[in-house]
Amino acid sequence: MSSATNRRNILQLIRDRELNDHIRTKYALKSNLYYKCISKLGLLAQLEGHQGCVNCLQWNLNGSTLASASDDYQVILWDPFLQKVKTTIKTLHRGNIFSVKFIPSCNDDVVATGAGDWSSHTYNVTTGHKLSSCNCSHGRVKRLAVANDTPSVYWSASEDGCISQHDMRMSHQCPTEKSKITLVTIYGESGKKIEAKCLDINQLKTEQLAVGANDQYLRLYDRRMIRSLSSFTVKHSISKNSPSKFDFVCTDNCATETLNEFQSALQYYVPGHMHPYTEILPRKQRSYVITYLTFSPDGQELLVNYGGDYVYLYNLMDQANNAFFNVPKVMKVPREHGEGSSIDITDDLVPVPHSTLPDKVEKLKLKANYLFEKGEYTAAIYIYNEAINIYKCSVLFSNRAAAYIKRKWEGDYYAALKDCVTALKLEPNHMKAHFRLAVCLCELGMLKDSKMYLDQFTLKYPLYKNSAAYKGLQNDLRNEETRNKDRRAYLTPNFEVLHIEQIEKINFEKYFSSRSKDYLHRYYGHCNTSTDIKEANFFGNKNQFIVAGSDDGLFYVWDKHTENNLLLLDGDSSIVNCVQPHPSEFLLATSGIDNEVKLWSPLSDDVDNALKVDNYKTTAMINQSRMMTDPFDIIMNNMRRGSFEFPTVREHEYGVDPLSDDFDCLMS
Repeated sequence: MSSATNRRNILQLIRDRELNDHIRTKYALKSNLYYKCISKLGLLAQLEGHQGCVNCLQWNLNGSTLASASDDYQVILWDPFLQKVKTTIKTLHRGNIFSVKFIPSCNDDVVATGAGDWSSHTYNVTTGHKLSSCNCSHGRVKRLAVANDTPSVYWSASEDGCISQHDMRMSHQCPTEKSKITLVTIYGESGKKIEAKCLDINQLKTEQLAVGANDQYLRLYDRRMIRSLSSFTVKHSISKNSPSKFDFVCTDNCATETLNEFQSALQYYVPGHMHPYTEILPRKQRSYVITYLTFSPDGQELLVNYGGDYVYLYNLMDQANNAFFNVPKVMKVPREHGEGSSIDITDDLVPVPHSTLPDKVEKLKLKANYLFEKGEYTAAIYIYNEAINIYKCSVLFSNRAAAYIKRKWEGDYYAALKDCVTALKLEPNHMKAHFRLAVCLCELGMLKDSKMYLDQFTLKYPLYKNSAAYKGLQNDLRNEETRNKDRRAYLTPNFEVLHIEQIEKINFEKYFSSRSKDYLHRYYGHCNTSTDIKEANFFGNKNQFIVAGSDDGLFYVWDKHTENNLLLLDGDSSIVNCVQPHPSEFLLATSGIDNEVKLWSPLSDDVDNALKVDNYKTTAMINQSRMMTDPFDIIMNNMRRGSFEFPTVREHEYGVDPLSDDFDCLMS
């Protein structure tokens, strides 16, 4: 190719695209999607044709067709650019359709559907005739997946806990030959089956299969090694003076290489605060469900939408990013700081000299500090995010941790913990990060570790033993230990008899969950409690944006790297469930409880965007309250009035104002 061809300008690219549709993707990648395009995103068209809630959307590979499926048992294929119906398939389902996919290598002429009638079907798009069906599932089929390099095959996740592989070229007898298509069955921490809710295939590494279920763990399988998961049983032992230990017993006389396959076949991911590790008894565990997950187009990240929580981004390339409850296994513990301590992240770290911040970062820090002092914690976090994205230093991470601690939204204490860890890695002698770390550990229920860090703090900074913040934390630790003793008296022993097979499943879950990896980013402000099909997706020519639906009828757009919210748009009269970006154009399709499919694209400057919502702070606070309120708990609390209840609110807040007193104020 000549150098002149390489230097084609944007007008030449547009002209070439008109003549040659094959360069559509190349054009899209070359054209820049600026942040102002996001700010101009507005409603382009409403596609009307369904007679029920639109539960799923799917683009074909080149983006020329959009498929939608609904409670009306129909699949409609749309031309998104002409905004009209191409064809309608009246399926033979007798339950709400939850998923639709184009089968690869079939010229977009075959679609697969999964529905609430416990079945999955395939249909010829041209004739509308059913080609195959599978009724093996004993629960609703919630999500389908395909691999673009694997023709005639699709995978399904169903609420009987089974992940199934369906090959249209092979027949099987339903339901007697269910085992032939079952790839893996999902079990929870109790050793019992749990509902599978969603799945996805990494299109650049199609051996990778990600599964979301009715718990907090994202499961990433290597399909090549799944068989090895049944080749070993896991034995778990624990003693008072030694860490948890796992032993593996081979069940088929396999070689050592198979044990390596067993350990490589499955990887768990979980936000650290969702892992049930706590020394406070009893602390009620919230229920979680993964409503949607998707690989990034480059195959290096996984985006997960949690029901009852937020959207999280996992970096699949970071093998060292263990969740905090795994830190004891990899960090050293200095014995002079006390026996029985389980973690120490400040050991053997090389101090980093405190550097002068760049002018722009310094201005951002001062602005964030001002917002913090006014009690505008969400706004302060927003500015700290911008500053950290430009320049990473211990001061910014420690200050942002302070804002998280004061705001106290779900997951904030753990986010603050992560920031304190980062601050101490950058500057091991950062006093405030050290103390805030102990605060976070206490709030997360890790009392032994909090006490250990507070003891270290006392040895390192003895002059601050008389500060209000120090005394408050010390008092809270004592109170929690006392409450634990009282609570144990009210615990009812569990006399459930467990079968050997169930014990093996429990040990299996304990082993793989103990190796869980942590999240890289989290995105919040929306609400995901009312439906279990709510999506989140990558958006933009470089996947620089994250988009997700919400129970408030809005959909949210965030900056992927800073985690800051960029835009709220009114997308449904009730709930936005589906958000599916076009594969190459700056075009987004959404749907929800309304019967319409909506298309969104940047509007011109002279068009007033009436669907844009500006009050993010208020909306996010309402959603946070809504997500944390369990209607059943409200009823039970009213019924329990006058009865014995354990205190749930701290008597001490680490001083009158722990983050702005003389000891623990923000760094200037």
